[in-house]
Parts: sequence; structure tokens; C-alpha cells
Amino acid sequence: MTEMMAKWDVKVLGGLGGALLALAAVFLWRDLHVPAEALLILAACVTLALAFLSVPRGGLLVFPIAVLATSATGGLWYAATKHPLLLVGLALTLITSVVMLPRSQPKSDTTLERVRDVLVWFGFTAATIAATWAFYFHFLTLGVAEDHIARRLVLTLGWLVIGVVMVFLGRKRGTPVIRDAGFCFVAISVGKTLLYDTANLDGTLRVAGLAAAGLLMLGTAWLSARSTPANVRSA
Repeated sequence: MTEMMAKWDVKVLGGLGGALLALAAVFLWRDLHVPAEALLILAACVTLALAFLSVPRGGLLVFPIAVLATSATGGLWYAATKHPLLLVGLALTLITSVVMLPRSQPKSDTTLERVRDVLVWFGFTAATIAATWAFYFHFLTLGVAEDHIARRLVLTLGWLVIGVVMVFLGRKRGTPVIRDAGFCFVAISVGKTLLYDTANLDGTLRVAGLAAAGLLMLGTAWLSARSTPANVRSA
């Protein structure tokens, strides 16, 4: 009887508290004229706070999906409006995605846990790409490096470095999902190199960008081969 009453109390108090907070958010937006872009900050803060909580087994996918959704929404929203307030929400989303990485286990036993691991690492990928592109555009393209075309290599090489490190780390730890997420960074970086950088850079910068990207991937391939057992390499 006492246990049943305790569960009922938790449901009632928790439900009423959540409803009052939601009502406060509505009036905060309406009465205080908070800009719509603050909603992304609110969503990121809620996801970050809940990321520290233990969740029931059935709720394993909720927070990784929230990170993916917030990253995609924030990235597309910033691409459409270029509003500086969205940078705060994107930064918080990236922090949330990093906080959630320890939830991913090297040896997940169930299908649900494996799906969670995929969502966690690809949520980190989406959050990183969205946040770094938005900050790059705001502070470099529209800011201090507006007249320097060399800035176009920052994202290309930055994403490539993150990608090859994740590929190497995933293979070293025997965690395919980290390797797969790393190849997403590599694919996006190579695609940007071939479709954008080669068309918008010229001379020394174009050669340097292509050479740096090529050498980085060759170096990673060499390290990967060195870390692979000889019997696997010869198979």
C-alpha cells in the first residue's frame, strides 16, 4: 500500500510540476517577448539536464533522438536565418552529445542498446557538424576572416582530422559504430574538398588543401595497417 501511494505521489507531483513549468515557458515566451530562437536553447538545456539522469530501459533512445533532432533543427534554422542566438543552442547541443558518449558501451548486448549506441555517436556527429559550421560561418565568414579564402580549409581539415581519429579509435577499440561515425566526417570532408574547395580555391591553397587531406588519410591508413595483426593483413 505504501509503495503504491509513493508511486502515485511521484506521478501526481511530477505531472503537475511539469505542467506548471510548461505553462511558465508559454508565458515567458508570450509576455516577455522572448525570441523564438531561445526555444532551441531551452530544448538543449532540457536535453542536457536529462542526460545526467538514469532512464528506464524503454527510454534508452529518447535522449539520443533528442540530440539528433535538436542538431538537425538548429543547423537548418541557423542556415535559414543566421541568427546569433542559435549559436548558444547549438553549442549546448554539442556539449550534450559529448556528455552522452559514455552511455555508449563497447560491447552492447541487446538490439536496443546497439541502436542507442548508433544514435549516440551519430548524434555527436550531427551536433559537431552543425555547431562547427555555424560558428565557422558566424566568426570567420562573417567576421575576422571574411576576406581570407584560406578559411575555407578550416572546416575541411577539421572535420577530416576528427573523422580519421574516430576511424582509428573505433578500430582500435573494436567498436564499429565509432568507425562508421568517423567515416561520415571523412565522407563530408572529402565531398567538400572535391565539390566546393577545388572550385573556390586556386593556386597554392588548392594544392595545399588537397595534399594535406591526402597525406592525413594516407598516414591514418599506414597507422591502421601497423596496428592490424599480420595474419589479418595477409588474409
